[in-house]
Amino acid sequence: MEIIILFTFISGWISCQLYIGYKIHKTLERVAKDNNMSFDQLANVLTDSQSVKSSVIKVQNFFTETNSNSIMLYNKDTGKFMGQASSIDELADNLYNYDKIKFALVSHNDTLVWFVEGRVKNDLQDINEN
Repeated sequence: MEIIILFTFISGWISCQLYIGYKIHKTLERVAKDNNMSFDQLANVLTDSQSVKSSVIKVQNFFTETNSNSIMLYNKDTGKFMGQASSIDELADNLYNYDKIKFALVSHNDTLVWFVEGRVKNDLQDINEN
């Protein structure tokens, strides 16, 4: 009796694996057809794109506090004091020149701004502009 249960389980598992392989193959063929490619061309594109290495940039998070006419910058994760300036533009420039931080997200006066290589940007769309 146990051998019948074991055989049923194994044959069900094998059938499931074959069915999943079949469905994946058919889906990939449909993707290739939708993109006017053959199945082999799609396979080459997928294997070539896996060899492309991407780099990840860790964006540091900061926040500001205003005290009379100066703005103080702190690291959001550690609470470390990073610098002080009279304007947000000067603060971005100081962070880039002295701490060599190229990209940072800064919470200033309840708004989020980007510090990108010493310049203040309000939107990610502005980052590519010179």
